[in-house]
Amino acid sequence: MMVRLFFLLSLFMLGACSTFKDVPSTAAPLQGQVQDQPFDVSGRLAVNFEGKGHVAGFDWQHTLEDDQLAIKSPIGNTVASLHRDRHGVTLLADGREQFADDVETLTERQLGWPLPLSGLVWWVRGHPAPQFPFTMTTEGHLQQQGWLIRITRDAANLVQPRRVELEREGMSIRLVLSDWRQFVPLQSERSVP
Repeated sequence: MMVRLFFLLSLFMLGACSTFKDVPSTAAPLQGQVQDQPFDVSGRLAVNFEGKGHVAGFDWQHTLEDDQLAIKSPIGNTVASLHRDRHGVTLLADGREQFADDVETLTERQLGWPLPLSGLVWWVRGHPAPQFPFTMTTEGHLQQQGWLIRITRDAANLVQPRRVELEREGMSIRLVLSDWRQFVPLQSERSVP
């Protein structure tokens, strides 16, 4: 019975993947004054750090004042939650609460690797973070804060990124953004299409 259920689930997952046609995309630099916008997205997260892989689901709510990030097990249970606001960052995991001034410091201390949330807030929407310098590779990929960032969109919806892949020496992070519940395209005084 379990083998049959696993087989049917695998077929469903393969079928779900085949309904999307991914299109590589370049990050669109924002020029002029940028107004941040809230978003609400769920998806899957895969991290490979020094040869060790980790996979999880996530729910992420971003507002102008804070971020709420719930990390979920493969069966959907919340195993850690991260809350960032103007006072700093709190991580609740394994019944313990940890605090730091920023996400990168806290995740490096707790996980051994930094989650670049300050840039990721912009990268998941397809743009470089306006507060940091960046370059574009000849293939159209973004390089910022020491990361190579590849953005992929669904051919049926070119506005919202579908996948964001980050790489740097010894580490890769891949986010598959499967459920955008709130998304307002970022705009500036002189937007680049």
